[in-house]
Amino acid sequence: MKLSKSNIKIILFIVAVAILGLTYLYVFKDNMSTADSIQSEVDTLQARYDELNAKQKDRDMYEEKTAEYEKLFADRLAYFPATLDQEISVMFIKGVEKDEGNLQFGVNSVGLGQPETFYSLSAAASASNDTSDTEEATDEDTTTVASGDYQCMSAAFPITYTGSYEGLKDFIDYIMGYKYRMNISSFNIAYNSQDDVYSGSISLNAYCITGGGREADSVDVDVPEGVSNIFLGGPGAASVQTSSHDAGQGEDIASDHDILIGLNNANGDSSDGIIVSAGSNKVSSTANDVEKVTLTITDEDGKKMVEVAMGSDSYSFELTDKDLTIYVESSARVDNDDKNGITLSVSNSTDVPVYVKVADDDKSAPRFALGSKTGTVKVY
Repeated sequence: MKLSKSNIKIILFIVAVAILGLTYLYVFKDNMSTADSIQSEVDTLQARYDELNAKQKDRDMYEEKTAEYEKLFADRLAYFPATLDQEISVMFIKGVEKDEGNLQFGVNSVGLGQPETFYSLSAAASASNDTSDTEEATDEDTTTVASGDYQCMSAAFPITYTGSYEGLKDFIDYIMGYKYRMNISSFNIAYNSQDDVYSGSISLNAYCITGGGREADSVDVDVPEGVSNIFLGGPGAASVQTSSHDAGQGEDIASDHDILIGLNNANGDSSDGIIVSAGSNKVSSTANDVEKVTLTITDEDGKKMVEVAMGSDSYSFELTDKDLTIYVESSARVDNDDKNGITLSVSNSTDVPVYVKVADDDKSAPRFALGSKTGTVKVY
C-alpha cells in the first residue's frame, strides 16, 4: 500500500507531537521539579547566609557577651561544690576549728544525709532548645547540652553543738559567709543558766552541682605522727563515753530495752517482716525491702521525748532512763529474694546516749545498718 504525501505528513506530525510530549513528560517536567527543589534550597541557604552575614558584623559583640555570661555562670557555679560527701563536712568543721578561741562554739557531732537531685540544668536547657528552635537544633547543639549534664543536688547536714550566745551568732555569720551555699532549715536551742552555755541542734541543707567535668575538692588533712591511741583523748580528740553495757557487749540490753526491733524473713510466718516497737506502740512493714527508720530524741519542757518513724507511720514516748537502749532481734536471710532490713538514722539533740544491740544478724548480708547520726550512738 502506497501512502500519499498528505498521509505521510500527518504521520510525521503525529510522531513529532509524540516525541515532544514524551520529552516533556520524562525530561522537561522532571528537570523543572528538580530545579524548583534546588531553588527552594538556594532560597533557604541564602536566608541563612544573610542571617549569619548580619551576625558576623556583630561577631565581636557576641563573643564578648558570651565570655561575660560564661564568667558569670562559672562564678555562680563556684558557690556550690562538685559533690556532697564526708570531705565536705570535714572542710566545713575544719573552718570552725580555725576560729577556735574567737568562735566560742563547739561541734559535738555532724552528719551528712544521702544527696538527692532536685533540678537538672541539662534537662532544662534541652527543654528550652526544643520549644524555642526545634527545627534549627543541630547534632552539635545536642551534644553540647548533654555534655554539660549539670545536676543540682541537696542533702541534710545535721549538727549538734555547745557554745556561748556570741558563739551562736558568730557561727550563723560563719554559715552566711561560707564559700559554699547552705541554708538553715531548723535551729534548736537549750540554755544552761548554771554554766551560761547554749546547746542544741542545727539542721542545715547543703547543696552541690555535679557534672560538666567538675572535680571534687581535695581535703588537706594534717595528722601529726605518733604511736599513741588517737581514739582515746588527746587535744582535739573526741571523748570516749563508756557505759555499763560495754562489759557484756550489750548482752544485757536483750532483757532490758526501751525499743525492740524485729527483722524477720519476708516470706516467713510473721505477717510483718519488720517491727519496731516500744511497749504497746509499734510501726511495721510488709514491703520486703530496706526501710528507713528515723529516731529523733529531743528535750521538751525538761522531758526527754523519743519519736520513732518509718514511712508515714510514727509514735512518740517519754524516756525516763538515763540512756536509750535498742535491741535488734534479727535473722539470717533465707534466699536472694529476702530483702527485709532497715537503715536506722538517729537525730539526737540531747545528752542522752543511744546503745544498740544487734543479735543473730545475717553475716554476709546484714539486715541492720546504721545511717546518719547525731549524738552518742554505740552499736554492739
